[in-house]
Amino acid sequence: MILYLIRHGQSFNNQLGETVLTTNGELDQDAYTRYMNSRVADPELTDNGKKQAEKLAEFLREARPKHRATHDDPPESELRGTDVPNRLGISRIYSSPMLRTLQTSQPTATALGVQPEVWTDIHEHGGVFDNSGPDGVVVGKPGLSRSEINTLFPGYTIPEARIGENGWWSGGEEDRPDCDARAIRVAARLRAMALEFGNERIAAVMHGTFMDSLIKAILGRLPGSDLHFSHYNTGITRIDYTESWQDKTPLVLVRYTNRVDHLTPDLIT
Repeated sequence: MILYLIRHGQSFNNQLGETVLTTNGELDQDAYTRYMNSRVADPELTDNGKKQAEKLAEFLREARPKHRATHDDPPESELRGTDVPNRLGISRIYSSPMLRTLQTSQPTATALGVQPEVWTDIHEHGGVFDNSGPDGVVVGKPGLSRSEINTLFPGYTIPEARIGENGWWSGGEEDRPDCDARAIRVAARLRAMALEFGNERIAAVMHGTFMDSLIKAILGRLPGSDLHFSHYNTGITRIDYTESWQDKTPLVLVRYTNRVDHLTPDLIT
């Protein structure tokens, strides 16, 4: 199985994070407090974020090998015909239930002709919350409801057991250990999917902090905070679930991380 992990496009909170930095472009406690007091629970994409999502869709639809060998992309011989959308052959698209990921996956779903499936476990670290309580106390929010997702994103497959008319999030703010534990569960599910799906190619649209946890979980580096996998908005990481050529034992192969070939310099955020 070939797995494409994709971060969402620039959100309102991402843009806010850039505006609250110090004059030296650094994050200090005051900047962090301003950010937390102004962030919204479930932000939508900015205009730049929508452009990034469109560029991502174009790239995945018209993808060409970066090299002639198989090390970064399938060779030309494995790609579908030039007159067929979705030349990479992505057969499944999964999206976090958060608004910014649903918005990011929509142009790609349209371009590739693939119906996305909402996967609640790949939401961002923290869940859906803001700091609107007295003295900045965290207040949990429910997230989008089933009918809201159906209205905004028709055709998306929504898991009945996880998303109802009262939304999907019932916690306050998820801490990092709980996020890491969730990443370990998702990594285990992906390994099972690799056995189930065989040579399929799937894409999962998610979030920066959770992607960091998930990649470390896939590589067996959790718990631990001694390294970080960073992604620009709509950055792509490719991971292959394959086998060793020597003894045919299972092998996880990281082909590349944080690829943003589809973005012009002014859209890299």
